[in-house]
Amino acid sequence: MLRIPQSQFLSPEDLATCQRVFDRICADARLDRKSVDGELLASTVLAIFQSGTAIDDAELLAAVRARRKDFTKLLG
Repeated sequence: MLRIPQSQFLSPEDLATCQRVFDRICADARLDRKSVDGELLASTVLAIFQSGTAIDDAELLAAVRARRKDFTKLLG
């Protein structure tokens, strides 16, 4: 579904998308959600989502990971 940013307010569906991406990256990178890095990640997810450049979970996930290399999945 194409998302066109209309305002600074997010719908429940928008919040759910952002939450899924945030949770996925936290799990993959073993980030504490309440840490400074977790807060930075949350801000990054919301900023990218509100910019309208990512229209679904997969695109948002890729965009956040592209912006922040430290949010990529830890190996080993």
